[in-house]
Amino acid sequence: MRIIGLAAYRGELHYDGAAYAFAGGRSYQQFTSTVVVLRTDTGLEGYGEVCPCGPSYMPAFAGGVPACLEELAPHILGEDPRHTARLTQRMDRALEGHAYAKAAIDIACWDLLGKAAGLPVHVLLGGRFHDRMPLHRIVPLAAPPAMPGLLQGYRDEGYRHFQIKLGHAVADDIALLRGLASTFRPGEVWVGDVNGAWRGDEAARVSRALSSLDLFLEQPCASYAECLSFRRRAHHPVKLDECLRDLEDVQRALRDDAMDAMALKVSKFGGLTRSRVIRDLCVAAGIPLTIEDAWGSGIATAAYAQLAASTPAPCLLNTTDLHRYNTTQLAHGAPDVERGTMTVGDRPGLGVEPDYRQLQGPFLEV
Repeated sequence: MRIIGLAAYRGELHYDGAAYAFAGGRSYQQFTSTVVVLRTDTGLEGYGEVCPCGPSYMPAFAGGVPACLEELAPHILGEDPRHTARLTQRMDRALEGHAYAKAAIDIACWDLLGKAAGLPVHVLLGGRFHDRMPLHRIVPLAAPPAMPGLLQGYRDEGYRHFQIKLGHAVADDIALLRGLASTFRPGEVWVGDVNGAWRGDEAARVSRALSSLDLFLEQPCASYAECLSFRRRAHHPVKLDECLRDLEDVQRALRDDAMDAMALKVSKFGGLTRSRVIRDLCVAAGIPLTIEDAWGSGIATAAYAQLAASTPAPCLLNTTDLHRYNTTQLAHGAPDVERGTMTVGDRPGLGVEPDYRQLQGPFLEV
């Protein structure tokens, strides 16, 4: 099997809510997703998707994807997509960094590997551990009086894991979480996520004031060094996300005992090939994972859901249903969601197909 063509399409995803807001004044209502289609000499096609969560969330932006794909395409044409590690190496030699753009190609290669083998990707990633996986639901940053109602609405839909966005004044965040604490129910998992907006002393104040509340604090400070310092004096388990940008960062965090949990975003690390390695390292170290991505529609959800489904139960904290955060869908066959849980099917590959009616392009075709 050889790759004989690459086409890239664009789709606009509109947030199904007033605004997706988080700390630092960042707020979005629309996201631009890129869908990559790899064609092969066997007639099989593989599909990948990458959708940055705006340009200021992590080192990724939608406007950079076309230029990266144009640079990468000549280096993967003629290659066998089933050799995913080899393709990853070729892309790294052709283009330094830009893991997010490489992720769309890598995911499409895994889709082709699964289709060629006649197996769903989760089997190739280690096998199914979950019939249904717990989902977390993000409670976006809003005026404090509105946030209890948002959380309760998601609870009524069946969610039991909540990622509560913080980023008000520190005293207001403390008051918000204290007020929400009375609604906490047994079996729920709460994560307070400030997306790196606190100084170390502010994180310490929050953790000390809320020491009796059972929750994770996610990415409390911007830098790894600040988070590590806080971790050593925190009253809560610490979950890391933005400050971990590659395999070496994760290895360092494991050596330093810097985290109690981790958010593994597939596109941030370049796709499933590298994310599988990181997943396996964390499983070996006993670090629970939220397996997800920055944003996306059904193809992105299918990719990380396959990785989540093949993650041993003790180390899968939860995953998420990003495709359901949007008013539009870019693919058919996304994983099934029911009452705060999600499952993947047994179709070969990722099990999804692009909905070309919702896509613009191709803006790149080689």
